[in-house]
Amino acid sequence: MVCLALALVLTVLFAPIAWAESTEDYYTEQLEESGAADLPEQLPQETQHTLEELGIDGTDWQALTSITPEALFSEIGGMAQENARGPLQAAASVIAVMLLCALCNGMKLSLGEKPLGGVIGMVGALCVCTTVVGPVVACIEHAAQVVQAAAGFLLACVPVLAGIMLAAGQPVSAGSYNLLMMAVGNVISILSASILVPCLNIFLALSIVSAISPGVNLSGICNAFHKVVKWVLGFCMTVFAGLLTVHSIVASSMDETTAKAAKFVVSSFVPVVGSALGDALQTVTGCVKLLKSGVGAFGLLAGALIFLPVILQCLLWMVTLNVCAGAGDVFELKEITSLLRAVAKAVELILAIVLCCMTILTVSTAIVLLMGKGGG
Repeated sequence: MVCLALALVLTVLFAPIAWAESTEDYYTEQLEESGAADLPEQLPQETQHTLEELGIDGTDWQALTSITPEALFSEIGGMAQENARGPLQAAASVIAVMLLCALCNGMKLSLGEKPLGGVIGMVGALCVCTTVVGPVVACIEHAAQVVQAAAGFLLACVPVLAGIMLAAGQPVSAGSYNLLMMAVGNVISILSASILVPCLNIFLALSIVSAISPGVNLSGICNAFHKVVKWVLGFCMTVFAGLLTVHSIVASSMDETTAKAAKFVVSSFVPVVGSALGDALQTVTGCVKLLKSGVGAFGLLAGALIFLPVILQCLLWMVTLNVCAGAGDVFELKEITSLLRAVAKAVELILAIVLCCMTILTVSTAIVLLMGKGGG
């Protein structure tokens, strides 16, 4: 009786520890075999450095839960400070040009019988154009590179996450997610490489010509293009989110039914140890789902950090251009004000496209994580 009591006490004390160690070992083994441990290498160098600054060196869920709000906001502040140099320098140059133009207009200089007001406004607009357009074109190229990098990371992340979902007993959800997201990743990569940069550069050029040249009025075409692009982006996002939601709901129900049927078969038809095998199957499935949650959370965080620098850059440029346009209204410099607002519309369009791509990638992973509850 003493030996039996001692064995019972030892079992109660050390069984949870042994179970936790075996579960952790199984989690680590699945993390390495699924290929999730290699996902950080698929990220751009800038994003990898940001993750290291946040204390994340892998896709382990323990590292993801160690992020503090102070570290996150500090990193965002550092990005904003780094991206604010270009807009501030441009703003100083634009304000200087505006002051010079306002001074010349106030002196009422004239050449013969023709006043210099219109000439001064045109020259000032050209000076502002040389100051602002170059960085905005670089911003367009940066946005295209970021979108393409995010699409490349998505194409690397989707097979890993689909394989984990398959191991977790979600074959239907894994197939649906893999098919949709691989198609989206390839489409986004192609669009960013071949269409995004040329179209935005053409739109920027038309906007500048319409703002500077009074004889060529292209504002109607530019406004129509601006509205059409926004409507198309909104329509695509709505259709994609609805399609993915429907697929996830149906696939989740099918996976849940299949998992419960498998557990019932194991528990009922395996003699003596059927119930224990059913519980063990549920435990293994829980470990794989924990791995899926960790990889999905890493994908969401990494995707947000990929897009964050270019989003901050676009926001800073929009604020700078609109503030300078407001200063131009004070000095009644119509040419410069029209130019600045036209460039601000181009930056706004860049931001809309980047946010659309980010939303599609984020919502898709979030829907899969929330809806994929097969085997529960």
